[in-house]
Amino acid sequence: MSTIDLCLVATRRPDLLAQTLASFRDKIFSRLDLRGAYLNLDPVFGSEEDHRACVEIFRNHFPDGTVFQPESPGFCAAVAKLWSATSADYVFHLEDDWISLRDMGEELLAPFADPAISQVSFHTADQNWNIRRKGHFHRRNEYAYLFGIKIPLFRTFPKFTTSPSILRGDFARQCAGLMDLSRDPEKQFYSGVNPAMEAYVASRRNYIFSPEAQPVIKDMGREWREQRRIQKVITDSTSVWRQSA
Repeated sequence: MSTIDLCLVATRRPDLLAQTLASFRDKIFSRLDLRGAYLNLDPVFGSEEDHRACVEIFRNHFPDGTVFQPESPGFCAAVAKLWSATSADYVFHLEDDWISLRDMGEELLAPFADPAISQVSFHTADQNWNIRRKGHFHRRNEYAYLFGIKIPLFRTFPKFTTSPSILRGDFARQCAGLMDLSRDPEKQFYSGVNPAMEAYVASRRNYIFSPEAQPVIKDMGREWREQRRIQKVITDSTSVWRQSA
């Protein structure tokens, strides 16, 4: 039987973490055979008390899980550390601000029957993915500019993500080793800032899991950030969180 390790990227938001773990436990984790669980808890957004609460919430779900508690926050460092720590056949990558919209189980692994598929991404309610028209593979179009006009070149490249997904374990660990920790991890797959990463993933595919072409998970973090006027700002493929006045 295939083994699965859980990797959870989190910040000091115990209310969201509790909802995420409860939702995924009831609708997904209870239907999969998770082996190991790894949490990276970055010291951002909340207080020391919130930090301790997050650790306790995680421990209540995974008493034997591993908790990384870096002294300074870093999203790419968190992803790389978590993926590198795994050893299972598959890595279930999750963040602390999502809920599952439906029950899912072993069918999540079925797309991996195709050796080219290295990631199975969850169709999110917040992404405008037209599965019926464009199909289940996550691709990025290439464009050229002529006299300021954007022209499609009819070439596409695989697009991988750090939103909730399941990855082949060897693929996740290899990607972790190639990551530039100073940049946003997702941008390194396709934005021209990490040629070694792009070369490695060029022949791989990302399958969007979307039964009936409908979203299966929803982002809670956007509303949480909007209420607090926190924005994600990406400059030169490096992301930072900023709070407006």
